[in-house]
Amino acid sequence: MIIEKIDPARESFSDFILEGTILTIGGVTIDLALEEGDQQVIIPFGSCEGKVHRGLMACCEHVADVVIPPRKYTTVEVDGPPQGTAQGGISENEELPATHTETVPVPLDPESVVLKSWPIVNEGQDEINRQDQAANNQEVEENGSE
Repeated sequence: MIIEKIDPARESFSDFILEGTILTIGGVTIDLALEEGDQQVIIPFGSCEGKVHRGLMACCEHVADVVIPPRKYTTVEVDGPPQGTAQGGISENEELPATHTETVPVPLDPESVVLKSWPIVNEGQDEINRQDQAANNQEVEENGSE
């Protein structure tokens, strides 16, 4: 997997694990091979209140994009006549071919997938903000009650 850290000077990024074509980002697992298509696929991941999820919502922080390249195909020689060849369509003097070629998908190479990872900017920041707000409220109450 190709890792592209957006703002690499930052140190805090979402954890990820890649095992074969199974990718887990912050506890969310996807099968890259099942997501692959005939066109490039981009899967965004966000984080709301510390929980990573697939997709982005207005309240969340963008943590990663998974970029899966378009599916590749190859041609292989296969034993037997092509599927759908009916005996009725062949004259008595013709024989069914012993082999034919088919176009088949190539298995996804996980090394061709790109993970674009954004730094976790607000990691723990919500809790710090809540603590600061609580301290400010307490200070106002103490100053106001004297």
